Amino acid sequence: MPGKALVPCRKPARCEPQRKTVKLEQARTVPPPAVVKIARVVDEATGTAFDRFEAKSDLGQPVQADVPCEDSEAPQKVLRELRKHNAALTTKASLKAIQEAIDAAPGHHVRHAAQPGWYPGGPDVFVRPTHIVGLLPGVEELLPPRPKKGEKRQIVFGNAGTIEGWRELAEHARWSTRATLMIGAAFAGPLLRILGMQSFGVILYGPSKSGKSTAQVAGGSAIGLRNEEALPTFEATTSGHYQIAGQCNDSLFPMNEVGSLGTRAYEKLGPLMYALSGGKDRARHDVSVYASDAAVSGWALVYAMSSEHSAAALAAQCGMTRGGDAWRCFDVPAVHHGHATIFDRRPRHLTDKAFARLGRERMAEIRKLCEANHGMAFDAYLRGLIELGENLKPRVEAYVEEFVRSLRLRDADGGVHHAARNFGVIYAGLLLAMDMKLLKRPWRPISVKRAVASCFRDGLKVSRLRDTTLEEAKAILHQRLQDTALPRKEDLQPNRDVGFRTFEGHIEVVSIRSTEFVRWFAGKPAHLHVLLAWLDEQGALRKSHEGKRPAGRGYEWAVTSPRAPGFKGRCIVLRLPTPK
Repeated sequence: MPGKALVPCRKPARCEPQRKTVKLEQARTVPPPAVVKIARVVDEATGTAFDRFEAKSDLGQPVQADVPCEDSEAPQKVLRELRKHNAALTTKASLKAIQEAIDAAPGHHVRHAAQPGWYPGGPDVFVRPTHIVGLLPGVEELLPPRPKKGEKRQIVFGNAGTIEGWRELAEHARWSTRATLMIGAAFAGPLLRILGMQSFGVILYGPSKSGKSTAQVAGGSAIGLRNEEALPTFEATTSGHYQIAGQCNDSLFPMNEVGSLGTRAYEKLGPLMYALSGGKDRARHDVSVYASDAAVSGWALVYAMSSEHSAAALAAQCGMTRGGDAWRCFDVPAVHHGHATIFDRRPRHLTDKAFARLGRERMAEIRKLCEANHGMAFDAYLRGLIELGENLKPRVEAYVEEFVRSLRLRDADGGVHHAARNFGVIYAGLLLAMDMKLLKRPWRPISVKRAVASCFRDGLKVSRLRDTTLEEAKAILHQRLQDTALPRKEDLQPNRDVGFRTFEGHIEVVSIRSTEFVRWFAGKPAHLHVLLAWLDEQGALRKSHEGKRPAGRGYEWAVTSPRAPGFKGRCIVLRLPTPK
């Protein structure tokens, strides 16, 4: 076999296409940020307007920002406000979207009311701190007051439970004339402005653990306060009290435990009662530049205070007696005729001990029901008032007059009649709630009238102590005026005479040095203070400024400096004859 070179046989290479790795880069499509102009907002409290923009946060949650209209045309300023609220926006990617939102028409129009209470224009819409009751015709949406930046809420309202649950609470409360009074005070608040009446108050005073706070909680539950912790206290500052009063406009303003003011409580309490009854923060102007009526610059409300001591007793601790505020804010004992608690309507078969135990059980049950049922009854009550329309005012007036007539106050003075009308408004509120079936049987008009009248008469006995002191002070004044030589102004000898007389037409006016006037009441400071307050109420006192009112133990508010040749000194100036 011939030899051959052994050549390794190579397999032909396969003609396979060469593989190439192709990287498919997925282009991320980032949607443009969504910015929407959702509303044009008007704030009636300040008279300013805003554009309300909405965007989304990093977590996809909607965030909103109100941009003043003078800045809402500038994309950078809108961006800055949205970023403050954690909007997921960046400068480059967002300005176009913001500009498109700026150019778009607002989704709707919103108007924030100036403050809670009846909306100006009539009893058709009621603004509550959290929502609106009633309908405002037009294209705008009405909302509660716009929250002020950095301002903390001093009082928190809420709605919970059912009207049926609240009626169960009221069923327990009807066994107490004082709890009945507090529930009536809640329903009386919206009626004051309708009647054109001033604010007024009630001080429920009595021993600790007698149920004063429970009665307040029963009234507070009607307007949306769930428990005692929700009640405002006197630990707030003066400006804080005025802020709360604005939030309680046309409603009830409960204030828990005067004792927290300290040993000289009346020096702070007296001016506060004057301000609340006057219906205006003393720091505000008489007319707000944005106001259409008093609702913007003041309030009309019923304030209910609790204390271990009456206001008359607190005034006495400071060497004072109450002035006209005694009728504006009425002292009412928390317990009636020696009962252990506020519950004073006893079934015949119960002993004193069993009734006291039942009263404490009822207090616990009321607090439990208030926690679960609050606010709903007030909304239903307001809707009922709105539905009455033009018949509302005549019906309320008729109820008030019915109550005042039932008291038979034939020879009572003007202050007593003023307080009686205030309690008549409470009675009217309770009857209206019964008309609307908020208070059902066994609630009856006659039992309600007796309950409110019992509170009034018990309070009237306390106020008579003030009348006794005032009569004594008036007798001292009349005697001193007869015994003191006061020449006419032109015959005045400045170094000898303690005062002088002038005539304004047929009116005689006397000026007495304040040091001499105070000496007339030496050892009786309470008589001095109650007399000056009474003269001021009657318009007989001439002051350096009409806005001055009694404050603390001093009498400087009543002092002025009349002009007379060679006469220098501060005086008490009053017209004669003094009122009887």
